Amino acid sequence: MIKAIVFDWAGTTVDYGSQAPIIAFQQAFASFGITVPTAEIRADLGLDKLDHVKKIMAKPDVQDKWREKHPNDSISEAVDQVYRRFQTEIVQVLAKTSQLKSGLLELVAYCQQRGIKYASTTGYTSEMLAHVIPLAAKQGYTPEINVTSDLTNGIGRPNPDMLLYAMDKIGVEDPHTVIKVGDTVNDILEGKAAHAITIGVVEGGNLIGLTEDEYNSLSIAKQNSLKNRAITTLENAGADYVIDNLQDLINLISAIDTDQKYEPQPAPILLTPGPLTTSPVVKKQMSVDHGTWDDEYKADTQAVRQALLKLANVSSANYTAVLMQGSGTFAVESTIGTAVPKQSAVLMIAINGAYGQRMAQIADYLDIKHVDLNFREDEITDWHQIERALDAHPEVTYFAIVHCETTTGILNPIETIIPKVHAKGITTIVDAMSSFGGVPIDVEKSEIDYLISSSNKCIQGVPGFGLVIARKAVIDETAGNARSLALDLYDQYKCFEDNDGKWRFTSPTHVVYAFLQALRELDAEGGVSGRNARYAQNEKMLRAGMIEIGYQPVIDEAVQSPIITSFKYPTADFDFRGLYEYLKQNGFIIYPGKVSNIDSFRIGNIGEVYSGDIEELLTLIKKHDVVKV
Repeated sequence: MIKAIVFDWAGTTVDYGSQAPIIAFQQAFASFGITVPTAEIRADLGLDKLDHVKKIMAKPDVQDKWREKHPNDSISEAVDQVYRRFQTEIVQVLAKTSQLKSGLLELVAYCQQRGIKYASTTGYTSEMLAHVIPLAAKQGYTPEINVTSDLTNGIGRPNPDMLLYAMDKIGVEDPHTVIKVGDTVNDILEGKAAHAITIGVVEGGNLIGLTEDEYNSLSIAKQNSLKNRAITTLENAGADYVIDNLQDLINLISAIDTDQKYEPQPAPILLTPGPLTTSPVVKKQMSVDHGTWDDEYKADTQAVRQALLKLANVSSANYTAVLMQGSGTFAVESTIGTAVPKQSAVLMIAINGAYGQRMAQIADYLDIKHVDLNFREDEITDWHQIERALDAHPEVTYFAIVHCETTTGILNPIETIIPKVHAKGITTIVDAMSSFGGVPIDVEKSEIDYLISSSNKCIQGVPGFGLVIARKAVIDETAGNARSLALDLYDQYKCFEDNDGKWRFTSPTHVVYAFLQALRELDAEGGVSGRNARYAQNEKMLRAGMIEIGYQPVIDEAVQSPIITSFKYPTADFDFRGLYEYLKQNGFIIYPGKVSNIDSFRIGNIGEVYSGDIEELLTLIKKHDVVKV
């Protein structure tokens, strides 16, 4: 049963939203002699307003204009000045334009009849909102609480803090009983981060960019064009539902309450880097069957391949993306078994954990000559040692390394190692299984010949296929190398290239469509950099919280990845299984087994996991009372 609705203000409940901030931003910048196009402002509506000013000021052309007109003021001073001016301008605009959206009062009456509480979160400051609330109240709209980032230590969307604060104040604990309604991508991301049901509203919203009256004056064709674009944007952000207007929400609430097919974010939360917790919308994509020979499916496969090249920062002229049925290990074996010739080839593997060891095991199975360069599990791979090993083994023609070695969570410095190895004429292979999509990697600049990952890692899809970003000039020379029919990376590559995206053998169709949605959600979050920021925040919070409880990390913070964090057993007789089962019973699953030679356990920071989840986990661990500080 739905217990609460948390509304956005601008463009969701009040009809000024699409125009007022645009006007205020333009007037604020114009007062300093800078013109900012409407499209640039509209692209990031929904952000915290200070963050929005910072993002506009980060544009090189805007900075150039500022320095030209204000040479004595720094960019940070510019942000402060423009933001203060924006606050002045928005107050004036809001005072003139705060008109309730159609259907809002009917929806409020419905909520009151059913005992559904309603509140609001907003990107505006409390000062701005103070001018809007009285005007809305005169028209009959008075949320139980209005939350701004002023109340959450300055943390606004897309983080869940404001929404969680609102839930706490209105006395609703279960986010699965809460609807978050908004008109921007960041509204949807805020709801997703809190694990609430997310609903995007189109008409009169920021993505339409027109007031209701302006929108209603358009032709039906123009309305549909604007509406379809907004719907796609909200769906790609991961909205559970998208509605035209607030009137639609009354029927939708009843449908949600009775629809047995709708399953919000399920428990438990997986704190394991693959498979990991995925969004409900990603899961929904697997409910439809697809034909592998359909032109549409082949085109969608090609779209996945092109999107992967963009994430890898490579040109399509020089690189290709090859998908391989199976898990990440299948893709690793496929790459090693195809890249390395059967004759006159030696592979060197830099090893500082279980997944480097797995590559060595693959080489053994495939009868590939290899030189293993072993480091400690808590030690990053070092170029100087690699260089000495290469000098001692001039026969080496291929080099492999794990980027994020999740045995401990260490992040190896591939950006410094790989170019130097490649400069020696050695083909390079990087296992970026647990980092690609969550840690920025410039594959082309780093001279990586093969980069390997899978569908169920940082891109936040589901298990089903591995992926390889391969330099064309290198993979083109690998015909006949493969030791396996099914895992022949070259033949898979040629089939994709020669047959417009056709897989060689039965492909994981449902996984492909889940992955397409995962790619959309990654883009909506701000791409790799945006996702990296969330993962890093999760890791920082987890690390600090566990240390406070009494658990010590295995590796130094300087070499720690944001992907997964390992902690030492606090005592020789530590009952890890007891901790594991306790967390499982309370909705969290961490790694059940120890892969390290160090007595330790691992907790992942990736997937559809947010700071609120980490906070809840830490509270549970503290209550478990295994460790005394």
